[in-house]
Parts: sequence; structure tokens; C-alpha cells
Amino acid sequence: MSRLAMIREPAMKQIMASGISLISVQYGILIFTVLYLHSRLQIEVLQAATLLFVAQGAGVAGRILLAAWSDRCRSRYFPVMVCMVAVIVGLLVLVWLPLSSMFMLGCLMAWLGFFGFGWYGPWVAYVAESALVDKTGFVLGLAMAINQLAIVSVPPLMGWMLDITGSFMLGWSLLIAMTLLGLLMTIQCKGEANESHRV
Repeated sequence: MSRLAMIREPAMKQIMASGISLISVQYGILIFTVLYLHSRLQIEVLQAATLLFVAQGAGVAGRILLAAWSDRCRSRYFPVMVCMVAVIVGLLVLVWLPLSSMFMLGCLMAWLGFFGFGWYGPWVAYVAESALVDKTGFVLGLAMAINQLAIVSVPPLMGWMLDITGSFMLGWSLLIAMTLLGLLMTIQCKGEANESHRV
């Protein structure tokens, strides 16, 4: 199979859709959470930074535990889909249910960190498993290069949205919409893969 043909495969579409959406969420949380908690919820900068630290600590645990879980799943991609659903739920709570309790905010940030940072282990495992033996390096390199495009474009885009609207709502909504679209594309690609197997 040629490299160009591989890009059109359902598995590669799943990889790109999930990778772009989840890496965008990861960097959105990483860059904008402290500013959002401080300006929107009036939380002290030190406390907001501590909550981000909680998210990152949970992300470390997520990368280990979710990757271990993916080793035991019938489908390595299932944990990635779970992460997509989980970050959508977490971001909706962050945006629509502003929490005043530091404990509840800590739980929410741990949730977002666990799934919003922890997705990477299962995703990389799925990428490696989906590639042909002699093209694993190419597929990994391509997938990560595409993710880099999201890394360098989404944070400035969210910052621009914040500048022109004076609100975080549009930026968080963008991340939710991207992840929801990625999830829907994933479901569609799985259907395409099942159809091709029947043929």
C-alpha cells in the first residue's frame, strides 16, 4: 500500500480526527485554564496554578493507567473515544457550571487532566498498531506532524477569540465542537472500516 493510500484509510482518519481534537483540548487547558479561573471565577493566581498542577498530575496518572487499560481492551481505540467523551463533558461543566468550591474545582481539573492529557498513551499505541510493519515510522511521524499543526495554531486562535470577544466562551466552545466533530468522524470511520471488512 502506498503512503498516499494509507492517508485515506479509515484508521488514519480516526487517528487524525482524534489527535487534532485532543491535542487542541490539551493545549487549551494548559494555556488558558489559569487565566480563565483567575479572570472568570475570581480565583487567586496561585490557587489557579495549583489547580493546573492537579490537572497535570492527573494527566501523568492518566497516561499510565489509560495506556495500561488500552492493552486490555478488545479495541485499542476505545479508550481514546472515552477520552473524547470525557473531555467534552468536563469542558461543558467548566463552562456552564462555574464551581465555587475549590474541592469540586480540583475534582474537575483532575478529570480534565486525566482524560485531556492522559489520552496520548492509548492514542500512540493505536497509531503504532494501525500502521503496516514497514511503515510504522511514517505513520507515527505523519500523525505527530499533523498534531503539531494544531499545537501551533489553536492556542493563538483561542487567544484571538478572547481578544475580540472579551470572553472565554468562544474558545472553550471551539474545543468542545472540535472534539465532538472528531468523535462523530471517528464513529463514521469505524462504520466505513466495518463495511470494507464485509466486502
